Amino acid sequence: MSTNSAPARPALQDASNRVNQTPILPPPYMKASGQPLAVTAPKVAPKAASSRKRKSETSLEDDIAAYKQNLDHVTIDHLLIDMSCNQVRGKMNRLLDNSIMKKGELCKTMGCSHSSVNTFLAKRGSMEGSKCLLYYTAWAWFKQREIAGLKMPDVKKRQKTEAAAASDSNTNGGSTNNVAVPLAPTTDISDVHLDGEETDSAPVYDTCDEIRKKINEHLKTPGLTAAQFCRDIYAQLHRPKGKPFQSKQLNDFRGKKGPNAGCTSQLFYAAYVYFEKKRIAEGRPKSQHRLKMEEIWAEEGGFDRENDGRYGVYVMAGETPSLDQYGQLHIH
Repeated sequence: MSTNSAPARPALQDASNRVNQTPILPPPYMKASGQPLAVTAPKVAPKAASSRKRKSETSLEDDIAAYKQNLDHVTIDHLLIDMSCNQVRGKMNRLLDNSIMKKGELCKTMGCSHSSVNTFLAKRGSMEGSKCLLYYTAWAWFKQREIAGLKMPDVKKRQKTEAAAASDSNTNGGSTNNVAVPLAPTTDISDVHLDGEETDSAPVYDTCDEIRKKINEHLKTPGLTAAQFCRDIYAQLHRPKGKPFQSKQLNDFRGKKGPNAGCTSQLFYAAYVYFEKKRIAEGRPKSQHRLKMEEIWAEEGGFDRENDGRYGVYVMAGETPSLDQYGQLHIH
């Protein structure tokens, strides 16, 4: 017997240990409709004591290898599909955008052709593509990693952070034995639900200007691209009225000024839903602006998303109309 086998890399060994300890829940009862429904999946959280050690001691290459390892021994047959087609497409796009997989490798992993992947990724709508075999195959692959407690590595963020750490080291004395600063995990908003979001009619309690501020701040996140942000907010729509948001649409919205400038755009609504879910998931309280907006607009069912200021207002001679910071019309 050969004694020269290489020891397992820390990330792979750690993931395997956690998978083998993952409890499997009994099959949930199927609902009569047979539609894809949310399910409580077993989640294995890594131990706090070892989490920091793993982040600092494993390389990006090891983390990617751990995420892509074969997890076919993780049983998911008893689970219902709990991701929409858009959500699965978003995860597939992140795999490709972060170069975790090339399209050829993705096709081989999912057991499908380039044509099948391209067709599924090109579809639009929350559940468009639900009859594609790739939808189930890709969901199962991502679900196995969720159960194993593995998060998809954010390659761009990791590379940028490590480059910044190396730059700081060179500036402060030139030590090359740096450890990258651990990244704060991306906020998981998948379990947050807003009333009315099923029909894309959740009440909005932010002005367009306020959403623009949040977008501008959010886009400062290291490694986050405008294209990825557009995909993140588009995924919040259940009944999209058009193609996925493009960077040009985002830039057009960001370039507007006024509390209701851009309020008719689905991008404004989707961004509000994204940031509101993020606030709730992070346990942050409502701002004073938000509380004031509720006070003003609650009886109207939320901020007016029908009138964006391009309509006329009748006033008496000598009167002047104006909008305040909350989008209310005043006549002076």
